Amino acid sequence: MTSLFAQQAPDTLEPADRWQRQAECAATDEKGTPVYDPELWFPIGEGPVAQQQTADAKAICYQCPAMNACLRSALDHHEDVGVWGGLDETERRRLHGRRARTPAAPRQPRSLPDVLAAHSQAVPGGHTEWTGSTPTIINRVSYTPAQLAWHVAHGTAPTGQVTTECGHQGCITAAHLLDAAGRAEQHGSVAAYKAHLRRHETPCEECKAGRAARDRARRTKTTDRCGTTKAYYQHLMAGEPVDEACQAASDAYKQQLTQAPEPAACGTRGGYQKHRRNGEQACDPCRQANADADRRLRNTGTTKTLTERSAA
Repeated sequence: MTSLFAQQAPDTLEPADRWQRQAECAATDEKGTPVYDPELWFPIGEGPVAQQQTADAKAICYQCPAMNACLRSALDHHEDVGVWGGLDETERRRLHGRRARTPAAPRQPRSLPDVLAAHSQAVPGGHTEWTGSTPTIINRVSYTPAQLAWHVAHGTAPTGQVTTECGHQGCITAAHLLDAAGRAEQHGSVAAYKAHLRRHETPCEECKAGRAARDRARRTKTTDRCGTTKAYYQHLMAGEPVDEACQAASDAYKQQLTQAPEPAACGTRGGYQKHRRNGEQACDPCRQANADADRRLRNTGTTKTLTERSAA
């Protein structure tokens, strides 16, 4: 007798994690670098910046082919932090509140060192790579791999963004990480020079040299060459000796300021204004010159003649 179930039905179920590989938030470029910052989906606080971050994350979710699967996964696993499937925490709580359910048993808090040890592996060259999901939620707090490694190594939250300084992409070895404060402490930089001053310390020679190099580069890029009044004052502000060309330019400028202006000649708009200042009746050439200047102002937006505009 032939069984009705001799042929096996095809497996139409997708792997549980397939939607994560199709998610727009996990997109990478041709070099394997993530296109989006994972922290975008986990805004902190409720201020204007966090609200804008939430709106930007939702806009990306609405274009994602895995949005519905992501939302189902978040509801099933009671994800209560961040934006999942185009919904934030408050919106997902409303969905949960529409159906009565038995409260889940409280989760045991996870240890940060245990999570780091379970989801990282050492690679040649003294580097460490993260093997878990990014970002990871531990005890309702979102961490990037670098932030997690920093917490475990230093026992405190980093200041600003944590960057990898060894050149190995994705390395989370504690000795290879720096936060904003650590980067400011690197001697030889302007930030380190300012850090000395904030601690009321005398900057070291390396930091002084770094600041002087920055000032020289800035002057080379943005200032005029020697022989100008501007270069003269920049020498003074930098505490540098003034060369002869800059000193001559400064003397010529001061002499120009002390010279009395030449009196306006009759037959010009300036001559007409001189008559008015002196309480005199303007002569015919000055009245004509003033009328011509007013006419040019109405027609061209300037009192200058075509010859004067061409020379300028």
